[in-house]
Amino acid sequence: MDDFRSLFDFMPIGAYRAAADGTQLRANPALVRMSGHRSEAEHLLQAATLGDGWYVEPGRRAQFLQRLWREGSVVGFESEVFRNVAGGERIWVRENAHVVRDEAGAVRYYEGTVEEVSDRVRERLERQRSQAQLEQLITLIPGVVFRVAIAPDGYRRYTYVSDFVRGLYGLTPAEVLSDGNALTRLRHPENANQLTEAASRAIEQDQPLNYEARIQLRNGQEKWVQVNSAPAPGEVPGGRARVGVLFDITERKQAEADIHAQADLWKSALEATGDGVWDWRVQEGVETLSPQCKALYGFAPHELPDTPDALDSLTHPDDRARMQHDREAHFSGRSARYVNEHRVRCKDGQWKWILSRGLVISRDATGQPLRMVGTHTDITAAKLADALRMERDRAAAADLAKSQFLSRVSHELRTPLNAILGFAQLLELDPGSGERQQGWNRQVLASGRHLLALMDDILDMSSAQTGHVTVLQEQVPLRAVLEEAWAMVHSGANEHGVQLVDELPAGQAEQVRADRKRVKQIVSNLLSNAVKYNRAQGWVRVSLRRQGGQWALAVSDSGPGLDTAQQARLFNAFDRLGAERGPVPGTGLGLALSRQLAHAMGGEIDVNSLPGAGSTFTLRLPAA
Repeated sequence: MDDFRSLFDFMPIGAYRAAADGTQLRANPALVRMSGHRSEAEHLLQAATLGDGWYVEPGRRAQFLQRLWREGSVVGFESEVFRNVAGGERIWVRENAHVVRDEAGAVRYYEGTVEEVSDRVRERLERQRSQAQLEQLITLIPGVVFRVAIAPDGYRRYTYVSDFVRGLYGLTPAEVLSDGNALTRLRHPENANQLTEAASRAIEQDQPLNYEARIQLRNGQEKWVQVNSAPAPGEVPGGRARVGVLFDITERKQAEADIHAQADLWKSALEATGDGVWDWRVQEGVETLSPQCKALYGFAPHELPDTPDALDSLTHPDDRARMQHDREAHFSGRSARYVNEHRVRCKDGQWKWILSRGLVISRDATGQPLRMVGTHTDITAAKLADALRMERDRAAAADLAKSQFLSRVSHELRTPLNAILGFAQLLELDPGSGERQQGWNRQVLASGRHLLALMDDILDMSSAQTGHVTVLQEQVPLRAVLEEAWAMVHSGANEHGVQLVDELPAGQAEQVRADRKRVKQIVSNLLSNAVKYNRAQGWVRVSLRRQGGQWALAVSDSGPGLDTAQQARLFNAFDRLGAERGPVPGTGLGLALSRQLAHAMGGEIDVNSLPGAGSTFTLRLPAA
């Protein structure tokens, strides 16, 4: 030992000598440092008291000693140990040891080395965990995942193949790993050469490869597979490597074959719907348009050639890019079918909106489309209807904004106006004011009340026009409503000397489905107008009759009547008509608002009048 003391002390890895019972006799500085001690003496003391406690795994020391005594040496014994029991830090070490015996063969001692390999072990464990996770993910892929190395001479050697190969090819992973041509040997004879050439070009050019192909299993069964592969870091000097996945698409190909077989029948059925039908043989550059498809654009059967650009050239320039994008999305498999709306110029120069729909019904071995069939549907009317609906929506939004504006303005005006009316009423009660001031005050009150009524009518009119007026659907007895309206106009009738004639039935059975408040508002307005626009000592008569599913309430008067021009203006807002006595009080909105409210309740108001023969206004509402 003394001869090798310098080597022992300066070794970069830990070294020790131990008695046959395992007690350490010497430890070099590297081992002392590895153990986290300050001196050899401290290390030897700790090792003597620690025993098996140096190893994290119980019984690990016994395994080490058993191998040592049985074999005489231990090489590459990896274990997780405590660097310093007090600190609890764990490290990984690799131990090498051998037994030293005397001339009689008795054990004198054993000695060995200890090297920390924590980083290498942890990296290896991490790789193992990553590999396990990858294997778990691969089992979820419904296809055969593979990695293959291709030597410069073309020899294939699979370095990995997932277990899904059993169900798709009927081969075990071991069979594929041991035979580089096990999979290519099952290519269908009809397309084997074509696929071999395509694969060789992709490998040589380090390009991705995607294609569909038939295979023929050892039991004679035929299947379709989709192959997707891409270059990977090489494993063979001078060679190349690829990774990829193989999917079973047999069911899809069978479905495509069924569609292909029924294509002509399908085209005939589609033509019966009135749509134009097209049949495009993509790689041949031939697109056949049915006579009905050509007639859709005003062309005779011989006036458009059977080429793909015959209709493409007539497509609106603004629509071509989107049409090409949607078509390519289906060709590449990103969308299940081709659907696009675009404009086509007809023979007469008009533009038609067309809904074009299509489906690729056959592809070649590399996945490129061979044949596509579809239809053209005229959707011009629907597009115009959409445009009109959008315009109506914009108009409705504008009306609503106007109504909301009027509501805000009304609120702002009511506050000061109510204050004016309040003070005017107080002045009216003041006994100190003279007759002249009282006349002015009455004018203020009348004007203020007129302005309040005008604001109410404007808001109701705006709400009715925009469809935002609230109307209830309730059973309304016409007799009760009429009596309430009579009471409101009775004093005015007496003042004008107008006689009221009630011809309604005495009971309450005559009911309409409407809003009671709104019906009363309309009837009061009709009665008020009949009184105001009447002759002195005239009359107003109210009658009722059933007309189909409606009740018709007629208000007739003995007034001067209306000519045709006056009747045309009658329901216009703010268009006030004077009687023989000149203009009469009112807001000019009564009849216009009444008709709007009647419409909102599903009814109508009309007038029948002749100059000098009075007028009859009839309110029709749905019977309850």
